[in-house]
Amino acid sequence: MGFSRAISEISKRVGREKVLVEPEDTYAYSLDASTEFKQAPGAVVRISSEEDVRIVLEIADRERVPIVPRGSGTSLTGAPVPTSPESIVLDMTPMNRVEVNVDDGYVMAEAGATVLEVDKACREYGFFFPPDPASSRIATIGGALAENAGGLRGAKFGVMKNWVLAMEVYLAGGRKLRIGEPVYKWRWGPDLLSLFIGSEGTLGVITKAWLKIYPLPEKVVRVMGTFDRLEDAGRAISQIRRRGYVPMMLELLDRETIEIVNEVLGYDVELAEAMVVADVDGPREAVWRMAREVEQVMKESGGRTRASDDPEEMQQLYLARQGAYAAVTRAYPGVLLEDITVPLSKLMTALRELEKLRKEYGLRMPVFGHAGDGNLHPTICFDPRNEEQLRKAREMFVKIGRLAIELGGAISGEHGIGLAKKELFLEEIKAVRGEGYLEVVRRIKELLDPNGIMNPGKLWF
Repeated sequence: MGFSRAISEISKRVGREKVLVEPEDTYAYSLDASTEFKQAPGAVVRISSEEDVRIVLEIADRERVPIVPRGSGTSLTGAPVPTSPESIVLDMTPMNRVEVNVDDGYVMAEAGATVLEVDKACREYGFFFPPDPASSRIATIGGALAENAGGLRGAKFGVMKNWVLAMEVYLAGGRKLRIGEPVYKWRWGPDLLSLFIGSEGTLGVITKAWLKIYPLPEKVVRVMGTFDRLEDAGRAISQIRRRGYVPMMLELLDRETIEIVNEVLGYDVELAEAMVVADVDGPREAVWRMAREVEQVMKESGGRTRASDDPEEMQQLYLARQGAYAAVTRAYPGVLLEDITVPLSKLMTALRELEKLRKEYGLRMPVFGHAGDGNLHPTICFDPRNEEQLRKAREMFVKIGRLAIELGGAISGEHGIGLAKKELFLEEIKAVRGEGYLEVVRRIKELLDPNGIMNPGKLWF
């Protein structure tokens, strides 16, 4: 009865045209980009204002109806997938206003604006927004903040949390919380921004954010190195960092990734045991000098190199990395994309252990990722209709997470926990003796969401 009452009242107060309840309308909200988890919500409310958010949260909290905030559904962990058929999904995509303030050095973006829209708006003024998840064309600001998304430029610019000045958040019951200020320095006591960033909608609904912007580099040179041994690629990555260079992008691809890209997309990328792609940015008069030095490091490590600042040639050098995930998902009906991060000094150890797992289980597992910050994406390929392959894939997924923990790393660098990594996350917390952390966050959850309506079943809630 509570769910029916809630939907009836919400429809009256926000407008029936914003409330979707028919199965053919709610089906698209039943899964995310992982496709592993599936549960249609009982209703979807297409949010067009903060008042809509306030009304829905007020009614849902009173009637004890689960709320699932959602952007474009590009999550790879099941984070925006309901766990109950009597849930309400908040589709935040209609709230997509973007305003750039160059003089004060920030961009204001509503939760439904895409990361790419924000970046494009900044570029009109000679600036850009550095975080760039692979799905930036459709990934929303609200979702990227809720997941603390990263991306290709993370080696130099970090993740979403590094670029937030202020946010507006609505809590269960409809209470509005403003955190931070749109200035570059402010001091308010405990940093509540970090509390909500990465919380996957379990504490509140992010509606708006003020984000730092960065001047566009004068010039970018792309350097690619191909290697006959994976160890040589690893040495090149290590030496680039050791010699004081921090490329805007520093990516790694293994042989299996290149093979699948060529097979599926019809490319003719040079086949090698490993490929490293680096973007070096800087002042026009200095960037080629830095690029040549990065190129020299790759050569000293046994690599064959190419470098260019021509846009068309740069795109050619990037083809294999750009097409990696798309090629894998086209080639196989089942894909489990991992997201581990390891200490930079353990990168080669991780790659060797991943190779052992690949041989042990006999499944294809291309490995690519953001080598500059130790974030790897082993991608397990299988046929979900084959029970043996499905079992192996799930075992590998768990073992890869445990490998990251053993090496002193993390089970997720940018994709989050959601439904996919709840048990692994608890293992990571236990390994670092962080039980006290769980207790503190549980109490925070009880304080902010006493009736437990905010995205229940995610993380460890």
